[in-house]
Order: sequence, then structure tokens, then C-alpha cells
Amino acid sequence: MEMSMVTAVSGRTLRTRLQGIYPTDSQDQTTTSPAPNPHEDEYPTERDSSFDEPHDHHNTMGTCCSELHHSSVDSSLKNLGETTISGEHDDPELGPPNFERVVLRIDGLKCGCCESGLSRIVERVPNIKNFQLNTVLARVELELDTNRLSVSKVIKMLETRTGYRFEEQMVSDGQVLEVIVTDPRRMQHAGRPDGVIRLKVPERAPWRPFAVLSGRTSTTLKETTTDDADGDCEIPKIRVPPTKIYYDATIIGARDVLRHYRQFDPDLRLAPMAADPGLDLGAKQTIRALKWFLLSLIFTIPVLVFAWTPVGRRSRGPPNSIYLPGLHTSLALATVVQIIALKEFFPGAMRSLYHSRVFEMDFLIAFSTTMAYSFSVASYIFQVRGKPLETGSFFETSTLLVTLILLGRAINEFARFRAAKSVSFRSLQVDESNSWSNAPTTKIDTRLLQYGDFFTIPPHTMVATDGVVVYGGSNVDESMITGEFKPNAKGLDSEVFAGTNNGDRFLVARLTKLPHENSVQRIAALVEDAELTKPGAQALADQIAGWFVPVMASIGLTVFLIWLFVDKYHNKKDWRSAVLSAITYAIATLIVSCPCAIGLAVPMVVLIASGVAARYGIIFRDPQKLEIARNVTDVIFDKTGTITTGTLKVVNVPRYRHTDHAHTKGLLMGLLKDIKHPVSMGISSWLAQDRLVHKDFQPLEVTNIISVPGQGVQGTCAKTGVEIRAGNAEWLDINVMGPETNTMCYYTYGGDLRASFELMDHPRPGAEMVIQKLLARGVKVHMLSGDTAGAVTSIANRLYIPEGNTKACCKPEGKINYVRDLQTPGKVVMFVGDGTNDSVALKQAHVGVHLNQGSDIAKSAADVVLMTTRLHDILILLDISFAAYRRILLNFSWSALYNVAVILLAAGALVKWAGLGELMRWRDYGKNYRMIEAEYQKVEAPRRERRIRTRGSSSADGTGCCEIPTTRLAQVDAFTRRNDRSRLRKFLLGSAS
Repeated sequence: MEMSMVTAVSGRTLRTRLQGIYPTDSQDQTTTSPAPNPHEDEYPTERDSSFDEPHDHHNTMGTCCSELHHSSVDSSLKNLGETTISGEHDDPELGPPNFERVVLRIDGLKCGCCESGLSRIVERVPNIKNFQLNTVLARVELELDTNRLSVSKVIKMLETRTGYRFEEQMVSDGQVLEVIVTDPRRMQHAGRPDGVIRLKVPERAPWRPFAVLSGRTSTTLKETTTDDADGDCEIPKIRVPPTKIYYDATIIGARDVLRHYRQFDPDLRLAPMAADPGLDLGAKQTIRALKWFLLSLIFTIPVLVFAWTPVGRRSRGPPNSIYLPGLHTSLALATVVQIIALKEFFPGAMRSLYHSRVFEMDFLIAFSTTMAYSFSVASYIFQVRGKPLETGSFFETSTLLVTLILLGRAINEFARFRAAKSVSFRSLQVDESNSWSNAPTTKIDTRLLQYGDFFTIPPHTMVATDGVVVYGGSNVDESMITGEFKPNAKGLDSEVFAGTNNGDRFLVARLTKLPHENSVQRIAALVEDAELTKPGAQALADQIAGWFVPVMASIGLTVFLIWLFVDKYHNKKDWRSAVLSAITYAIATLIVSCPCAIGLAVPMVVLIASGVAARYGIIFRDPQKLEIARNVTDVIFDKTGTITTGTLKVVNVPRYRHTDHAHTKGLLMGLLKDIKHPVSMGISSWLAQDRLVHKDFQPLEVTNIISVPGQGVQGTCAKTGVEIRAGNAEWLDINVMGPETNTMCYYTYGGDLRASFELMDHPRPGAEMVIQKLLARGVKVHMLSGDTAGAVTSIANRLYIPEGNTKACCKPEGKINYVRDLQTPGKVVMFVGDGTNDSVALKQAHVGVHLNQGSDIAKSAADVVLMTTRLHDILILLDISFAAYRRILLNFSWSALYNVAVILLAAGALVKWAGLGELMRWRDYGKNYRMIEAEYQKVEAPRRERRIRTRGSSSADGTGCCEIPTTRLAQVDAFTRRNDRSRLRKFLLGSAS
């Protein structure tokens, strides 16, 4: 009973009582809360989550909910039986789930083989769903319930568990303007003009002297505007992030927004235009990796000099002092390099092992380098004490290993940066534009452009944003969109697109798309969304990389045991020598293995292939189709608007069945004027021209207009209330006399046939060539259409498509059934369409291809989007898929061969036969010979006087030369080659006595 009463307490009462026992962060603070904003209710604002830790929801309504994330509170709630507060169920106080799209950039990601561990960590964060990770671009996209967990807390959790830095990449949900203000609180008192949706005012960052001295929180701005503060203005250094103003660009323009808020803050300026966050982060990581490599190299070179050259060796004295002059220095330098290695590899390895239970490559590197360093230190201690080990000290091994790994990381970061840069489309967006609104030569930031503006495009410059030419004529290079390097002629009313390059003539254009919605941003959004989707081959690569470290640890242990017993029982070594030799081989085996190449075999290829395809105007919305497209066996084309131009023209004078032609034409124009279907557009165009010539009718009002896909259009005459329809004969239940060789459209008024139109379409340029090449590749070509059988047969005959592979009068359900019938085992079907009625077939096909001029519904259902209407891009799509597949196979093969070869060599399996293996062992033979020589010198010491011939006291260098008898040296050499050390020692002792 008592438990029931406790759990029945409301969420707010329960939180209040618990806060009395377990104070929250805000209660622990000693500073007083700021005074409430008197305008807060009237002008709600939103605080930036990265600067307001106690209340840092990304909430579009500006409210803030208390959150309990302390372990003590959570445990108490569990003891009370409370389950809704964990986020798994709806909390009445928090409200229903509010999932928002969040994109995070990952700073410090080492390589592609870290993906499995990172994915497991993200999966365990509560209130997250549908996350996608790309290690090449170092980016994770997720959906977060911001009513229960803030972005800043997610970032802290991920940083704690992974060791990487996460930065939120702002996803604009509309037009946003970032400004710098001297006092952000003034923005809260400025009010919101009509069209401003909300403000996001950050808190002032705390004063950090060291950060200020380093320049990390200071920014110098130099901004050009077109308002009352024209010209270059240098702003004093600041320590606050920009304030974000979200506004509706169709209601208020960017310059009007600035003008309003400058009334309250005259020093308000635009924030510096940020570079592509992915490229900026990639450049930083590359530079940082290069710095760590150079630092390690500086400390490694002296160690190599002491190990591989006679520098520091003594020519006289006890044999065990040969390496001492350089050993102490090598120890110190190797220790510094090992500290660098532990800093770079150990924290991430331990976090991944603790949080995700995954042995990543960092663990293998940290373990192997630490073993090599520890073994060198142990060997150093023995050598200093006068009891050197057979292997000697090898500080150069651990230091050189760390340096080479850091070099590989730097190369990997550079490769990822180059790959991301090659597919970056946002860099095509220019920063400034020449505004024509006030004066022909006014420079303006592109973020300040607004609807109704005119902008100039000087010769040999890049187009700032999408627009329509209103003056001039020129040739424009649109290869960024079309992939064709042939310039396109532009004249009056021609469209120009952002990121394209103007030729040698001057143009003036009227703005149609703002920078945040122009062609560059749309293509970049499509490419970035596709990059986060993981192809099927990547799953195999992730599994291999995930199991690689445990497998290599098992192989290393196996190598150790094998060499231990081989040296002990086959080579007749003592246990100490066998253990030392086995450890050497085991460490070498762990060191040379690397799954990073396997982890990057697929994503790097997919990224580059997607970028190359985008340069040709081919956007893979689903990269999985990149590896499927190469297997296409059947290609199905929609007829109207896809394989044909879609520009239908009335070829014969319409036949009317009613005397009032004006009434019929007026209703038809009112019914079809807003319909974008090619047949409707063809009839509307003819009616408009007929009206200009005869001027005998006016468009009549039609209500309840409904477009029926694959059938036609229906509506109601506003004046009489009679239903009117325009469509095919089957839908209107009209008996057609004789075959229809062209496209026919019929019009009925109240069920009575009033008119019929005959239209003709033409194949797209190059359609016949594309179909012939597909057939030559063994791909079957099909054509579907809702048009009449005569029109379909006419186009099929002109394009040499077999009549058995065509279907006329095909509704949307007929198209999807046709696709399903072809999807038998062993066949891969591609559907190419552009209309809304093609969307279900595009979704059903293995690969759905959409022509960009079609409807948005069809585009959302397609897997691949062609930015042009050029059918030749289908062949390019298949070629890119083939090339990507071959490159993935090559990468997998090379990674496998490399790992197998180096593991065999390092494990000593090819010591007797492989030249590289023998080369690896020659160094050990040299060390063994020097040790034997040292023992020989010990034995010969009592008889040194009789064995040495001196040059006399007048010798130039004051030293003598040791002459060893040739026969005895030959015997020593023979024992050495047979590795018979016991007989050698007896021989030396016997000769000494």
C-alpha cells in the first residue's frame, strides 16, 4: 500500500522531494540566477545548449525541462518502482517524445576499424534512434528525443566513453542568420519583427585567460555589408559565439532582419562565414596527426643512430660496455616516445574495452608497443648489470614502431581529408555576390540576398545562387550539374544554377533560390545523406575488422607457444633463451598486423565513387545500390517524360462533339492549367495558343480538381456543378473505333463525350544509342506506359525495343506488378521513371532511377537521382558501379595478402626460405656472433700478452691490434654456423687452459 502511494505521486512532486535529498547541479551553484526577462513571454528565445549546461534542451518552443541524470537519483527512482522517468515511456511532465535530427562531427577518430566499437557506444545512449555513422567523414547522424536528453549531454556521454571530441553540426530547419552582438541580452529586448521565427542567444562564455592568450576563443571579423555601415569594418575581438536568427525568407529578408536589430545594437555584424565543417575538422585532424608524427620522429632518430651506427660505442674496455654510452640516452628518448604512444592509443583502447567490450586496433597497438618497450627496458637492465641477454636491447624497435604507426595515422587522416574534399559540394558556394538591387557594382554577402533581388554575373565568375537571366547572353559551364564540359548557351529567361561558371559575357539574373536552398545545397544534402548509408559489403568489412584483434591476439599466443617448444626441444636451447626468442616473434606478429586497410576498403571506395558520380550529375541516395547496379539484368523505362521528351504537341485539330466550343475550351483550360502531366501541359499549351489567335473564350472556374495517376483529371464546373473529366478512353468508358497510333485524350461533360485530342511525343536525343548499348551489354530493355497501345508501339519501333517487352495502358499497380514479375531469382531490375505514378515501381525495383525534372514524390522513392534528363547517365551509372566493385575487390585482396604475408614473415614461418624473413633474422645472427666474440675475449684474457703484437710506443694512435689465429677463428665460425654453443664454449675453455 505504501509503495502504491509513493509511485502515485506526480512527477513534479517526486522530483521536488528527491531534489531535497539529492541536489541538482543548479542547486549546487553559488551564483545567483539572472533576473527574469520581462519580454520573455512576448518574445521567446532559445539558449544555445553548448553554453547553458543545467538547462540545455534543443527545444524549439524555448521551454526548459528539469532532467535527473544523477546515478543516485536514478537508483532511488528504481527503488521506488518509478519506470517512466528513464525515457522509455512517456512522462506527463516531459511530454511526448520529440525526436530531432542531430548531426555530430567526430574529432580525433583514428581509423575506419574503430566503427564497430563506436557504434556500440552510440547504441547504448538512451533516447537515440536511427543513427548512422561514417568513419571516413568522421560524422554521426542520429534522431534524439530532446524532451528527455539534450544534445550537450549526449556529447558529454560520447566524449567520456570514446575519448573523441564531438561537435554539433547545426542542421538548418529554415533560413538562419548568424550574427555577432556585443551584448546578446539586447537581442531579447529587441522584439521580433514579422517573419522572424525565433532567436537562439548563447550565454557569454566564461573568462579563460589561457584560452584567450592562445587565441582559441578570440575572433577578428572583417565584414562587408550594404547597409548604413558600408565598407570594411574591423570588429574588436570577442569571446561569445554567434547569435542565430531563424526567419521566414518569404516574409522578411536578411537585410531587413539586420536593419531591425541594429536599432538595438549598432555594432551588430554577420558572423564569419564558416567553412565546410567536415573539411575544417579533417584538416585539423590531419595537422594534429602530422604534429605527433614529427614529434615522435625527432625522438626516434637519435635512438636509431645509437642502435645502427658505431656512435657511442667503446673500442676498448669490458665488452658489456659497448652500448652503454648510447643506452642511457636511448632509454630516455624511447620513454618519451612511449608516453606519446600511450597518450594516443591507450585511453581510447581502454574506453572502448570498458564501454563497448570491443578490442580495437588501439588496444593491439598499445599492447604490442608496451611489450616491446618493456622488453627493451628489461634487456637494458640486464646489460647494465653486466649480464646481457642474447637479444640485446632494442629500443629502436619500440620507437620506430610508434613512429611508423603515427606516420600511418597521418597518411590515413590525409587520405580521408582528400576523400571528403573530393565530394564536398558546399565549397562551390561563393561568399559574395554582385547585387543589382541598389547599384550595379555593390558587393554583398550571399547570406544577405533575399527574394526579389537581382544579381550580376561578371565574365569568368561563379554563379552565386539559382536565378533566371533577365539581361545578357553567355555560355555557362554546368559540368558541376550535368557532367558535360560543353558550355550551355544562356539568354533571356534561361535558368542559371549556383556553382556553375559563367563564360566571357555579362549576365544579370533575378534570384529564384536563396543560398540555403539552391542547387549546391540540394546536391550537397543528397550526397551527405547518401554517405551515411552503409553498403552491404561494409557490413562484411566491419565484421572482419571487429574480429581481427581477438584473432591476432590468439595468433600471437600461438606463435609464442610454438617457438617456445621449437627452441627448447628442437634447437636445444635453455628455457631463458627459448622464452626470449618466442616473445620476440610474438611481439613482431602483433606489431605488423593491421585491420585498418580492411575497415577502409569499402567506405573509401563508396565515398570516392559517390563523389565521381555526383560530378556527372548522378546522386546515389542509397549507396547500397552502388554495388547492386553492376548486376542489372533488366532496365524498365517509363515512356512519357522518361524515354521520350515528355513535350507532347497536339498534331490534329481537336474534334468537338458540342456546338459551344468556347465553353468546352474554357472548362478544359480551367481544369488542366495547374496539372503538370505531359498530356495536360500539351493540351494547355495548345489552348493558350488558340486563345491568343481566336480570342473566343476565357478560362472558366473549376473546383474539386483531382489528378488520378495513370487515368486523368476530374473536377466540377463551378457554375453548373457538373462533373467534368479529361483522360484516357478506358477510364472514361469510351469505345474507340480503330487503332490509336498516337496519344489520345478525351474530355467528358457530365459523362458525355465533348472533345478528343491527338498528341504526339518524340524520343529523347540519344535514347536509341543508350538502348543499343544496353542490349549490347546483355541487358534487356522494357518500356511501360499508361498511353495507348498504338502510341507505345510507335515509340518502341523507333527505338528497336521488342514488342514483347512493352506494355500499354499501364496503371501504377500494373507497373509494380510488371516489376515483380521480372524479379525472379538471378535477375536485378532497374526502373527509370519521372512521374508520381512511377513512385511505387521505383520503390519496388532493385534500383530505382529518377530523372530530376520529375515530381518530388518520385524523387523521394528513387534510389538514384539523375540531375539531368540525359539517358546516357544510365550507362555512366553502370560503369561507376563496375569500377567501384573492382576497386573494393582489389582493396580486400590487397589487405588480405598484406596481412597474411607480414604475419608469416613476422612469425618466422619463412625464415629459412623467404629473403625478407632471412633479412629479419640476419640482425639476430649478428648479435649472437658479437656475444660469442665477447666470450672468446674473456677466455683469451690470461694469454693476451702472448697473443698481441704491438706496434710500439711510437704508434700514432697508441693502440694495438688483436691478431686471432686463422685456424681457431675458422673453428669458432663453424661452431657458430651450427649454433652449437656448448661445444664452442668447451673448445674456448680448453684452448685457454
